[in-house]
Amino acid sequence: MTFRFILWLSLCGLVSGCLTAHPAQSQALPNLTRHTLSHGGRTRTYHLHRPSHLSTTPAPTVFVLHGGGGAGAEELERRFGFARLGEQKGFITVYPAGVDGQWNDGRGKTFRRARGNTDVDDVGFFRAMIDHLVKTGQADPQRIYVTGFSNGGMMTYRLGIELGDRLAAIAAGIANLPTRWRDTTPPHPLPVLIMNGTDDPMMPWNGGEVRVLGKGYGTVLSTQETADFWRRAAGLPAEPAVERLPDRIPDDNCRVEVRRWAGRDAAREVVLYALLGGGHQIPGGQTPKAPRLVGNQCMEIQATEVIWEFFARHRRR
Repeated sequence: MTFRFILWLSLCGLVSGCLTAHPAQSQALPNLTRHTLSHGGRTRTYHLHRPSHLSTTPAPTVFVLHGGGGAGAEELERRFGFARLGEQKGFITVYPAGVDGQWNDGRGKTFRRARGNTDVDDVGFFRAMIDHLVKTGQADPQRIYVTGFSNGGMMTYRLGIELGDRLAAIAAGIANLPTRWRDTTPPHPLPVLIMNGTDDPMMPWNGGEVRVLGKGYGTVLSTQETADFWRRAAGLPAEPAVERLPDRIPDDNCRVEVRRWAGRDAAREVVLYALLGGGHQIPGGQTPKAPRLVGNQCMEIQATEVIWEFFARHRRR
């Protein structure tokens, strides 16, 4: 196995574009339209899919964030299928592009070699996209959601903190909260879904340094601390309800435990999908099998479907 191939496989866990399509997502791609806007002295881009059967009524809108290194919108759609699911369920899908394939999630370290991205105003970019989509009557301002994985997942947390007043719910996978935000209190508590592997060799379940091929890329809280951050913000009880899902696919060496923190107000909840034995892999896809580098892939659930089911329960308060 060459060094270049090892590096590619390692980054696959951090770059959502490396994933291989799920069998149910093999049909033709839906139409994705490219859009640009000027923000922070840069021309930023995003691709959008609006279901063909929608009327002019504003629709729920899901922003899907790529991992570190980036991936094109069509590639992301092949791998995740959010637009295809949106065609069925009636929501708009937006695939934004980070500058040089990265998101400024607050760690201060990226894969952009010698350059940093702390000067990139990604929060403002998302605010501008939301403002435009709401103003033009496309996005329902009460049903705007953000999801992302790895670097995109950590950016999702940042948006939940700094742009929570515009969002209805967020979902992050294979991502913990960067330590920078440890003592921050989100001004607008949100419903939050987290989907992490207990044996992730890159994004440490127990917190610490994010590492790829022996190099560090900033530090994060543990998965439990990340869940507690959002739980405390929402004023939820400390003890979760716990459900162990049936082991549908024994060969994947993974079980799924769902931990749910909820109060009397059903509008606020924090849900953790603990992928027991899972690595730095998106559940449900067909990724390169390199468990020594990125860990096991959990096939017990399909991430896109789980995330939309969570979003569909929530509206902005």
